Amino acid sequence: MTTIKTTNGKKRVCVVGAGAAGLCAARHLAADASLEFCVFEQANDVGGTWIYEEDAKSKENQQIHSSMYKNLRTNLPSTIMNFPDYQTMGNQDHQTSSCLTHQQVLGYLRNYTEHFNLRNFIEFNTKVLQIRPEISVDKQTCWQVTTENINDSVRKNLEFDFIMVCNGHYFDPKIPNLSGIESFPGRISHSHLYRKPDGYLGKIVFVLGASSSGIDIGFDLSTHASRVYISHNNERLSSSLPVNVTELYGVERIEVNKIYLKDGTHVIVDDIIFCTGYNYSFPFLDNNCDIRVDENYVTPLYKHFVNIKHPTMCIVGVPSVIVPFPLFHMQVKYFLALIKKSASLPPESEMLEDSRLKSGVKKRHAHKLAAEQWEYNDWLATAGHFERLPSFYKIGYTIWGKRKKADLLHYKDSKLVLSDDGTVLLVTQ
Repeated sequence: MTTIKTTNGKKRVCVVGAGAAGLCAARHLAADASLEFCVFEQANDVGGTWIYEEDAKSKENQQIHSSMYKNLRTNLPSTIMNFPDYQTMGNQDHQTSSCLTHQQVLGYLRNYTEHFNLRNFIEFNTKVLQIRPEISVDKQTCWQVTTENINDSVRKNLEFDFIMVCNGHYFDPKIPNLSGIESFPGRISHSHLYRKPDGYLGKIVFVLGASSSGIDIGFDLSTHASRVYISHNNERLSSSLPVNVTELYGVERIEVNKIYLKDGTHVIVDDIIFCTGYNYSFPFLDNNCDIRVDENYVTPLYKHFVNIKHPTMCIVGVPSVIVPFPLFHMQVKYFLALIKKSASLPPESEMLEDSRLKSGVKKRHAHKLAAEQWEYNDWLATAGHFERLPSFYKIGYTIWGKRKKADLLHYKDSKLVLSDDGTVLLVTQ
């Protein structure tokens, strides 16, 4: 194992992951000559979860990171998915819909990488094994990072001044503990492993969960399955559904292939797919990093991403129910303002108060922003002394949300158009 230190006086930044968040971090770090950084990516290309893996089984010594399925199209319009400083996604004139394929989003991220010349800063096929803080006598933190090359197993020990964790959170499936599940004779899977509907031809499929992945996968299955049940405990859907898709209440218990529901009814099914989300997971963070995850409540984080105990570390992309790429942009810009000391943090007691779970909020919803994301983004911009997001992001998100709720079957065929004067228009088919 080799130990590498740099002594050129520049601040050294470690970025974990070359998905959208890691690429955004690299783009802004590369623009500052006073910083030295490296991005560590365990795959052999950029894109993170947007890289489609046909085989969902884990490779040797490597967990499959991607949750992409073959027919996925985005549930947000490309107009508002763009990074604000690289608005090229979905600009093709021939495009009739704003919802893109995963191939198109991956293409955008690759173009972003080339446009900002980021590849030379990325060490591919490199896994981060451990990150731990080393505190000096004058209370300064030096981060010890251990990496391993997947191809030749060579390990390195490196030192950094700052850590930006950008490993995403769509790779560790959350599996609910359902009474009687062990008696079920059919296939049990998770959206993380779902790739295409072909293998469900003529089957009766039970989809647990009705967030974006549950709805999308349920509709995708309906083209091959004889019947799809979508079960959940949330507010009932207000949209029409495919003729062979039925909305059900949540699960009470399972007895062999019978699933008993909370309304007293039951259904008989062949297969179960959990669309129940993912666990936030940071297996490379040493306990001394002081980051804890309790039912997806990540603590202690200031503004959902700065490590309060070690504020030279941040975790980009923890908030949920957001427009991801623009929010990554705002978080990265704020953290760089902290690195450059053009912004400062409040006292630890104030940050801890900010991180506390709000009254009445479940732990698993602690980082859910939804409509609050726009105030959050504006706060980051004001505190970090940089530009706010253009208003069309919020306007477009609001318009699109209403369209989606009203017509789950056809909303992806709509187009969100930004005119030259900044007006946001929704064009429906």
